Amino acid sequence: MLRLRALLLGVAALALVGAAPPPPAPYFQTYLGPTDILFADADTVMVLHTLEWHSANYRHQEKLLLTGLRMSYWADHLPPDMRDVFDLLGYPTGRLLLTPVGHTEEHWFYGQLEPPLVFRDGVLQNPDRLEDLLER
Repeated sequence: MLRLRALLLGVAALALVGAAPPPPAPYFQTYLGPTDILFADADTVMVLHTLEWHSANYRHQEKLLLTGLRMSYWADHLPPDMRDVFDLLGYPTGRLLLTPVGHTEEHWFYGQLEPPLVFRDGVLQNPDRLEDLLER
């Protein structure tokens, strides 16, 4: 009797341990490359891609295409002062984005160790620096 109970207890323990959880529901969507770009509204762009996209094996042409899309979207949505500087000098060699309380501030660098052009809420704060850059 004791052996039968031990045997039944052992079988019950194996049944509980050996029971696997149900498999997850299949996931049918695949995201590859910049084809899955979602334009939510005029100011929101969401890009969704897989970890494979970030690997070194993936084609660089499509990564460059995504970078080109980001840059063209950025250039199309600039405030007027930033647009004027962008048209005159081109894309900055460096950008620093700051968010002091209540404002958005960008510093655009054109050259190493050069003072930046400062924009606060899209308005150029140091136009004399722009004139210095245009004289060169």
